[in-house]
Amino acid sequence: MLTLLTLLIVAIGLAGYLTLVSSHNSSVMRALAWNQGIAVVESGVEEALTQIHYNGITNLVANGWVSTSGLYTKSRTVGDCYYEVGIEAVEPPVIYAKGFVPAPFSGSITLGMILGETLPFLQDDRSNRQYVSRRVKVTTQRVGVAGGGLVAKNRILFSGGGSLDSFDSSKGPYDPLKRDANGIAITNSKVADAIHVDTAHIYGSATVGPGGTVTCNSGAVGDLAWNATTSGVQPMHAGSDANLDFPDVQVPFTAGYFTPIAGVVNGTNYTYVVGPGNNQLGTINIGGGKSMIVTGEATLYINGDFVTSGSGFVYIAPGASLKLYIKGKGVVSGTGVVNGSQSPSKLSVYGLNTSLTQTWSGSSTFYGTVYAPYAAFTFSGSAGACGSFTANSITISGGAGIHYDTALSGQGNEYVVASWTEI
Repeated sequence: MLTLLTLLIVAIGLAGYLTLVSSHNSSVMRALAWNQGIAVVESGVEEALTQIHYNGITNLVANGWVSTSGLYTKSRTVGDCYYEVGIEAVEPPVIYAKGFVPAPFSGSITLGMILGETLPFLQDDRSNRQYVSRRVKVTTQRVGVAGGGLVAKNRILFSGGGSLDSFDSSKGPYDPLKRDANGIAITNSKVADAIHVDTAHIYGSATVGPGGTVTCNSGAVGDLAWNATTSGVQPMHAGSDANLDFPDVQVPFTAGYFTPIAGVVNGTNYTYVVGPGNNQLGTINIGGGKSMIVTGEATLYINGDFVTSGSGFVYIAPGASLKLYIKGKGVVSGTGVVNGSQSPSKLSVYGLNTSLTQTWSGSSTFYGTVYAPYAAFTFSGSAGACGSFTANSITISGGAGIHYDTALSGQGNEYVVASWTEI
C-alpha cells in the first residue's frame, strides 16, 4: 500500500509537471506567433513606403498593386506567413497593413487571439489553415531632402567669401536682417579639410565624416553672435559623425508624357510651354532669344543635357511648380531659372546617376532645391540662392549667399512614419 501510495503521489506530481511544461510551451508558442505578427506587418509597411517612394501617390497602380475600394492593395507571402497592405492615396498617404502568422495549434480558436481571414484567390493551402493576425494603421508625413542647406558625399568648398544661413519662407521672404542660424553644411567625407570655409560664414553648424576636419581661416562657423564678433569654429557647432544615405534618382516616367512645344501665354511667345503633368524633352539649350514657361504642376524629364545661357530663361509662373529631372549635365547661366512664386518648394531639380556635372549661376536669385548625388555641383550666382543643394561635391564661389529655407523640412518628396496604431 505504501508503494502504491508513493507511486500515486509521484504520478500526480509528474502529471502536474508535464501539465505545467505543456502550458508553458503553449504560452511560448502563442507569444512567438503573436510577436511574429508584428514583424510580418512591418514587412507590409516597408513595401508600402517603398511603393510611395518610387511612385508618389499618383501612380500607385504599379508593381502589382491593385485599386480596391479606395485603397491600393497588395498581398505577399513571407515564408509560411503573409501580409496584406493597402495605401490610401491622400496627402499625406495612410497605410493599413495586416500580418498573418500560422496559429501554433489546430485548436487555435482557444488562443484568445484574432484569427486571420483566408485568401482563397491565392490558390494555396491557406484556405485550410487558421492564422493569427495583427493589423496596424500608419500615418505618414513629408520630410524634406534639403538637410540644412549644403549636403554632400564628398568635399564642400567655399572658394573665397560667401555664406550659409537660414530663414523660414512661411514667415515671409528672406531678409538678411532677420536671418537665422540653422544652416547646416554636412558631408560624409572623412578627409582633412572636408569642409573648407575659408573666409565664408556659416550661420549654423558644419559636420564631416569620422576623421574628417573643418578648415576655417578668417571666416566663422557658429550662431549669430559668434559670426558677428569671432572667427573660427564655435564650440559645439562642428561634428565628425556624418553618415548620410543618398538614394539614387530614378527616371520619373517612361510613358504617358507630353512633348512641350512653342506657344503664346498671356501675349508672350515662348519656345517651350510646359503644362501640368509629365513632360519630356531631349537635350535642350535655351540661349538668347529662347525661353520656357511652366504653367502648372509639372514634371519635366530632360533626357540629355539642360543648358540655359545669355538672355535665355525658364520662367515658373506664380502658382505653378516644376520637378526637373536631368539625365545629363546641367549648366544654368545668364538669366537662368526664374521662380515666379519665389518659393523654394516650387522648384525641385533632380540629377540622375548619369548627371555628373551641375553648374548653376545666373543673375536671378535661385529659389529651389537641387538633388544630384553623383554630380560635382558648383554655384556662383551673384544673386544667391534660397533653398538647398545636395550633390557628390559642392563648390560655392564668387561670394554667393545660400539661404536654407527651414520650411522645406516638411515639404519634401519623401514620406516617413508619423504614427503607428494597432487596430
